[in-house]
Amino acid sequence: MDEQEEKQRTTQSSSISKTRSSHRNHKSQSIANSIPLHITVEILSRLPAKSIVRCRSACKLWSFITTTPEFIKARSKKTSPPCVLIVFRKHDKLIVFSSPQHKDTYSHVEDCQIPTPKIGFVRRFDSVHGLICMEGSKRLEIWNPTMKRFFTLPEPQGTGDGYYVGGFLGYEPIEGKYKAVCIVRGCNTQVLTLGARESWRVITKGSPIHWPAKDSGRCINGVIYYKAICMPYRHALVSFDLRSESFGLIEFPMRDYVRFLMVSYEGRLALISSIGSVVELWSLEDAENRKYWSCKHFLFSLPANKRFKSLDLKGVTDAGELIYTGMSLNGSFCVVYFDPKKDSIR
Repeated sequence: MDEQEEKQRTTQSSSISKTRSSHRNHKSQSIANSIPLHITVEILSRLPAKSIVRCRSACKLWSFITTTPEFIKARSKKTSPPCVLIVFRKHDKLIVFSSPQHKDTYSHVEDCQIPTPKIGFVRRFDSVHGLICMEGSKRLEIWNPTMKRFFTLPEPQGTGDGYYVGGFLGYEPIEGKYKAVCIVRGCNTQVLTLGARESWRVITKGSPIHWPAKDSGRCINGVIYYKAICMPYRHALVSFDLRSESFGLIEFPMRDYVRFLMVSYEGRLALISSIGSVVELWSLEDAENRKYWSCKHFLFSLPANKRFKSLDLKGVTDAGELIYTGMSLNGSFCVVYFDPKKDSIR
């Protein structure tokens, strides 16, 4: 008798909980329908990221609004000033620092530590439109710094036999979509659109036989560029247009195939070599027709200071400043910005 009464109480409690949840959802939906749409969009765009995630589960309309590419793009421009993102690997953790590009004080610096994902040896990590992509031995892992959450992508088809070669993450700005690209067996290219609830798609047309380098890759204006060895065994740059999902080959302009950084410089693909006090910058002019490379040389010299020893080129700001910092994290570090046009350092 006691067991039956206990079951009845449990069933009644569950029923009451579901009724309350349904009532809350219905109430949220009623409130959402009573507010003009443009005001709803404006209110949601001002909320913190975590609050937006909670709103998605409270109301179908709010979920639809906050997941559209237009909303995500508009909110990103409103709430996210251009930031410098610097990542150090220390033991089994990644230490990430971020700071607005045009602030020089330490009060604006944010930092967090995240465990290295269990995806085998982490070959490299890239920042792509607010997300950090980490490449393991067989798949990619995505980390969202705003939400502080990991997203593990499924293994591409055919990687179980050890034929995985390389993968990249890119952002297509016209449709506002993130796409992952994976190269298997040197000629099997697969694409996965994030958030589309789809599996890896095989690109069957125009995929050259090539092997991507493990330390290169940059997405610029919806095109992923990376260094590769292409048949018949020559160094080249490969481009992959995320919108048309088509490949292109670009002649490699430099003699040194190793010591350079691939960046976006003034909205164009650029290769920068910084050895000693000499900076060599190759910029791709008229990338659509792959016409020619332009080359410039600059002198980069710092005052004698032990803090400035062993600086490593990390990237470029939107204003065209070269970003240098230490190769490893030892207690504290400094960030040096070098403007090659103005020949100024901060």
